Amino acid sequence: MSGPLAKRIEDTQARIVDFTDQLNKHLETIDDENPDDAATAITDELTSKIDAQEKALAALQRAEKSIMERSNGVSHDRLPALHNEDRGNDRGSEQLMPIRGNHRPFAAPAEKIRPSDYIFKAIAVDLKSFGEKRSRPILDVLKETYGENDVIRTVMARLVTKAAAIPADTTTSGWADTLVQTVIGDFIQSLMPYSVYPQLAAKGGSFTYGRNGVVSLPARNTSTTVAGAFIAQGAPIPVRQGAFTPITLTPKKMGVITTMTREITEHSTPSIEAIVRQAMLEDTGVALDTILLDTGAATTTRPAGLKQGSTQTASVTATIVGFVADMKTLIGALITATKGNLRAPVWIMNPGDVLAASLQQTTTGDTPFRDEVARGTLAGIPIISSTVVAADVMYLMDAGDFITATGDTPNFSVSDQAVLHMEDTTPAALSTGTTPTVATPIRSLWQTDTMAIRMIMDVNWAMRRSGMVVWIGPALAWN
Repeated sequence: MSGPLAKRIEDTQARIVDFTDQLNKHLETIDDENPDDAATAITDELTSKIDAQEKALAALQRAEKSIMERSNGVSHDRLPALHNEDRGNDRGSEQLMPIRGNHRPFAAPAEKIRPSDYIFKAIAVDLKSFGEKRSRPILDVLKETYGENDVIRTVMARLVTKAAAIPADTTTSGWADTLVQTVIGDFIQSLMPYSVYPQLAAKGGSFTYGRNGVVSLPARNTSTTVAGAFIAQGAPIPVRQGAFTPITLTPKKMGVITTMTREITEHSTPSIEAIVRQAMLEDTGVALDTILLDTGAATTTRPAGLKQGSTQTASVTATIVGFVADMKTLIGALITATKGNLRAPVWIMNPGDVLAASLQQTTTGDTPFRDEVARGTLAGIPIISSTVVAADVMYLMDAGDFITATGDTPNFSVSDQAVLHMEDTTPAALSTGTTPTVATPIRSLWQTDTMAIRMIMDVNWAMRRSGMVVWIGPALAWN
């Protein structure tokens, strides 16, 4: 038990015990048949001190309970109690103290738990259980690590064990399913510092497959119009029919593997969480954006890259004049493609190119774009910056037409027996052909005492209208 509030509670209880001992000893010296005023005054004084300390203790314990409920989402009243005599107190008092177990110290600053944190907590539990060779049920490891919080226990059990052994009374109601979906949505949002994908998804339309497995959305065919027309009195009104093309998003399997040494399981839980969080977010961001930003067409296994079917132009002038010309070219092309109906335009650039844009100088040495780029916009259009974006490539797209669909839950697996091709862009089979060609580099997890976490998640995306992505590259003359 630590922190100023916890220390004050302990000190207050110690004073109550001390005053009670003093009162008991004092009462043993009093002659009940012939009490004197001095003895009575001492009795009253000690009794008043005990009453005052008990009121103070009750107030501190209410504060303690309130802090716990707000930070951990669990009722303080559900916790078992521990007698002070079990804490080395031999004074005969039976003041009760709540067991803290693995909960956060009550007086520590409240942790702000995002829904996606449950994912990283679940992986940390899976790692700890795997490091123990599954010698205990994984839910026991979960309870030992994060306590009896019903929300954490239910959601994390869903993620780790696919609801194989969690209480029926929490799984039959709708709140757990809803929260799991929130967890996955927030996991995607957690990728924002690392990935272009969630930032585009936040500006377009985001959907989940649910139980259907397919998301179908209407897309407008711009070759037809339903616009009205001016007509003479008594003349027939034109009948026009708009054409819509359905866009069907079926689940596409996105997977990523992160490796780490077994020693990670010997770290404290927060350390494991931090390492897992960093590794999974970075690797997932790379896996998503590698496909998102390429030229590949949509297939049965992957979505189309943004460059597929997009308009490319060349950058030719190595001055600020060329920089302005490039912006005008891209903006003009997108306005033409959208017929002036721009909804959520965004630039997508490498951080180095963003810096180069901010430092563009006039002939007099002025940097007219510096302040605006520092605010995150260029020509009034938001900038999405990511190191996954290829250098010397500048995109402009209408993110309002970017639609995404994800599965309800990702699948996590831990192994220390696999052999992996350590390649983050184009992994290959370990060996191919009758005269085997061996992929390189490869790693045996068993031989190197290493563990790997694999995440598989259904995800797909598409553009609702064609021509909504334009770009300049692969060399920016002004950079």
